[in-house]
Amino acid sequence: MKARYLLFFAVLLLSLTGVQSKNSSEDSSKKSIPWGVTDWPPYYILEGGNGGEGKIDLLKKILEKNISEYKFIDVQSDIPKTIELWKQNRNICAGSVLKTPEREKWAYFTALSFIAPHEYLAVVAKKDILPKGDVMSFKELTTRKDLKGVVIHDRSYGPVIDDLIKKAESNLTALNPSEGYMPLLKMVQRGRFDYTIEYESVVKAYNERIKPEKPVHSKLLKETSPSAVIWVACTKNAWGRNVISRIDEVLKKNAGKSDYHAAVESWSNPEALKKHQKALDEFYERRAHSWSTINVE
Repeated sequence: MKARYLLFFAVLLLSLTGVQSKNSSEDSSKKSIPWGVTDWPPYYILEGGNGGEGKIDLLKKILEKNISEYKFIDVQSDIPKTIELWKQNRNICAGSVLKTPEREKWAYFTALSFIAPHEYLAVVAKKDILPKGDVMSFKELTTRKDLKGVVIHDRSYGPVIDDLIKKAESNLTALNPSEGYMPLLKMVQRGRFDYTIEYESVVKAYNERIKPEKPVHSKLLKETSPSAVIWVACTKNAWGRNVISRIDEVLKKNAGKSDYHAAVESWSNPEALKKHQKALDEFYERRAHSWSTINVE
């Protein structure tokens, strides 16, 4: 009897080894997609109870599910670092990109997600910096000589704010921390700078993270836009063209599916979604067709 059990376990072990070897061989045969991630909840959530459940994380899972011939590999890289890699013709994709003419020189794009409205907050440690009222002007904030502001170098905040940042370079410091975007909120919280700007959902996630420390304060900027498309972008070479073409195809087929809608709308204010439902529906309708920069040279 004992010999029979030993024979059974030996056969089982050989069987499992064969399966593992086959899976390993299949996995190694897949082409790789280096995928830039950074500590930026709720877009990328790298750890904790909600790890892997950020907005872009959920959208990547849909891509992984539908692009079986590729293997996605997370690489620590925020957008400024990713841009540098694009310029070096290094293969990498990012899933949280605002499209600009400058970036189109280095990457191919396809529409991934949607923000409505596209709003930023002014973030401060000292509440008395914020004026009365519901909104404040970023333009006026950057003209104050008594305040030191900080933004991310090479990050796009949308055309209106990007233009104001260029005009206010003498009053703003542009940094590129190796740890991504969140350190800027900490610099403001600790008093190294007086203000920065960030999405409301990111500020909320930061204040939750640092509890019971004193939170940062914020107020909506009036320089906002009705909506913004968030894009996937990959290096502008033959590899990137193939990857973007494949991603575009998958997103086109999934535009009407509930899991895609759930990912796009995740971590969003339900009232804001309801208010901008028409714009959201128009995005889904447009996303149901090819929507990339591949054929726009």
